[in-house]
This record gives sequence, C-alpha cells and structure tokens, in this order.
Amino acid sequence: MACQCRIDIGRVEKSLRAVQRQFDRINDTLEMRREAMQDDIVTNMLAGYTYVNMLLEQDINPLHPKQLDHFLELNNIVLCGTDPQARFHYSGYIEATKRRFYTQDHFSIANVRAWAERHKQDTPWKRAAGVYILQLSRPQLFEEGNHRSGALLMSCILVRNGKPPFVLTVDNAKAYFDPSSLAKETHKTFIGVYYKLPKIKKKFSRFLERESKKQMLIKS
Repeated sequence: MACQCRIDIGRVEKSLRAVQRQFDRINDTLEMRREAMQDDIVTNMLAGYTYVNMLLEQDINPLHPKQLDHFLELNNIVLCGTDPQARFHYSGYIEATKRRFYTQDHFSIANVRAWAERHKQDTPWKRAAGVYILQLSRPQLFEEGNHRSGALLMSCILVRNGKPPFVLTVDNAKAYFDPSSLAKETHKTFIGVYYKLPKIKKKFSRFLERESKKQMLIKS
C-alpha cells in the first residue's frame, strides 16, 4: 500500500537554502570541513527529494531486490542532476558507479540488503541510521555522494514507515555532519563492524528521532 504522506519540497528547500546561506559559519564549527554548498548541490538534493516522493507515491522500496536501481538513481541525481545532456556527459561515470554498486569487492548493495533484512524488525529510526552508517563507512557504497544519497534513502525509509524525513537544517547541521565524518573514516574491519560502527549507529538513530520534524510532511 502506497504511503499516504509526502515530503513537503517547499519546506525542504527553505531549510536547505538557509543552511546554504550560513554554510561558511557552520563549516567553521565542524570537526572535518565540508565542500562548499553550491547551488547545484541544493538543486540536485531537491530533485532527489522529489524522486523520493515519486517512490512513495508508487510504493517503490529502493531496498527491495527488484527495485535497487532506484537507490542507484538517487545517487545519480545528487551527483549529476536530471538534465539529459548532463546525464550524457557523465554517462561513463554513471556506468562505472553502477558496476561498483552491484559488484564492488568486500562491500556492495548486497551487503546493505542483507543488513536491512536482518534488521527489518528494528524501529524505522534504527534501520535508517543503520543503512546510512553502513553506506558511509569504508569501503563506501558509492565513489561520491554517499552523504546526500544516504540522506535521501533515510528519508524514504522513514516516510514509508510513517515518520518525518531527515532534512538538513541550520540547527542540526553539526550534529549530522560530525558523526557522518566519523563513520566515513571508520573501516569495516572486525573492530569497526562490532565496536565502532554500532556506537555511531545508536547515537545517529537517536539524532534522527530527535531532529525529524512533522512539518516536513504533507498529506498526499
């Protein structure tokens, strides 16, 4: 059954634009500095949230084994946008990303799927956080765009389960970026998988539950 709620794209844009305006100040507070938040990043994220709304409307689960291409598409959108000419220009990169997504040694979408299946009884907050942290830690699922496509996937998981999406705000930016950077620098070794990453996931789950806002949802 399709989800009865959609993400309020207007509110998402308002929040992302506010972050963009204050990004230099936010960046100065981060434990690891981020690339500048250019207009194309915001535009592509808005296109990504719009794509998530389409997935919700059509009851498409981007972690279902027959629908994984939609997760791949979220990454293509945040990196390359939706313009056909831009897609043609980046066609080689897009094809390489697809090969990595499905066949990368040691970590691919198959590992994400397996984790999601084992944790399908967890709360939506824990599942969203778990998939996100798993995607970010090394080796990462994608060559680029893991934070952004991961934020979109988290939002899809949350809204499909009746929870508000994750949307970056001025107030939650540091609490989002710092653990994300920590996860990015953590390797999927024995120590990483069994000790470091579970702690990051637990804290990030609490963060998602605390920061997700009902006003980011609208009835469809």
